[in-house]
Amino acid sequence: MFRAAVIAACLTGVISAPAVAETAPPAPVQIEYFQLRLTVPQGGRVRQTLTRTTHSDDNGKVVSSTVTAEFLSQLVPHEDGYRVVKTRVKGDFRIDSGSDGQDRADLEKLMQAAGALTEVSYIADINLTPLRIEQWPVMRNRLKAAMRRSGAIKAREADAFDAMYGPMSPEAAADLFLPEDALLAIPHNLGLSLNNPYRLDSVIAGPFGGTISASETLTLTRWDQTAGEAEVLYEAGPTREALDAYALAIRPTLERAALDTAKAEKSAPAPVGALALQIGTTCRYRVSLKTGLVVRAECQSLRDVRNGDDRRLHRETWVLGETPA
Repeated sequence: MFRAAVIAACLTGVISAPAVAETAPPAPVQIEYFQLRLTVPQGGRVRQTLTRTTHSDDNGKVVSSTVTAEFLSQLVPHEDGYRVVKTRVKGDFRIDSGSDGQDRADLEKLMQAAGALTEVSYIADINLTPLRIEQWPVMRNRLKAAMRRSGAIKAREADAFDAMYGPMSPEAAADLFLPEDALLAIPHNLGLSLNNPYRLDSVIAGPFGGTISASETLTLTRWDQTAGEAEVLYEAGPTREALDAYALAIRPTLERAALDTAKAEKSAPAPVGALALQIGTTCRYRVSLKTGLVVRAECQSLRDVRNGDDRRLHRETWVLGETPA
């Protein structure tokens, strides 16, 4: 929906200037638009590279890890866009810092299970944005079996797995398991004018329930015909004012929840501390003018949530790329 709105707005091509008190009407302002047209390689094969670093701080419990991988995707035309079969051809996972003992072992078991899923099929739109995972129940069962083999879940924990993934739709599964594909698809087929940001207002789920007003902004910052590349800046998330408004609005809900918990446990209610939030995603893209594929993307996602002395920080950084295979 976001990309369709961008393209519709950006391909308009002409914006009229406001009328002024003159004898002759003013000439319309001509704005030049550039389109990053996606051209699927002959044979429909695209190679992706990924380096993802994850850093989390859960009340002083810090864990940093890095995943590097290479994928080969086969694209076949589909009524919704493309059917994509994505296969991992290389992969490595390491824990860089923190997480020792049982926590480290649990994380390694989880990544071992994820590594067992070497192939996923999904439906994407014409921009290669994942729409839904094909045969999601089959993939879910494969994941469950892999987690059992690795020891990431035990037999008695199977119900918890089913409660989390059982009701999940193929669309929600695509959001969860294909985040890098969604990031790479953002600049595909975009039409923008140089240094003229396009913004779309939206809402996101709040960390304590409810929603927060947010926005997504795309800016074409460079178009170099000689080098054969363009650069795009993507920024998404709430403004500082929206985060502060959310913290103020959600506080009574948290206080009521603390009272309810205290009554149930017959204890004194836990005080709700000062709320501080920081949420956002930024990507900088270099895009090939010849293919429309992303030569290199550098992205960062930050989610920092504080409630008094309780702090939970999660940061991810990506270096991504795609080339014809």
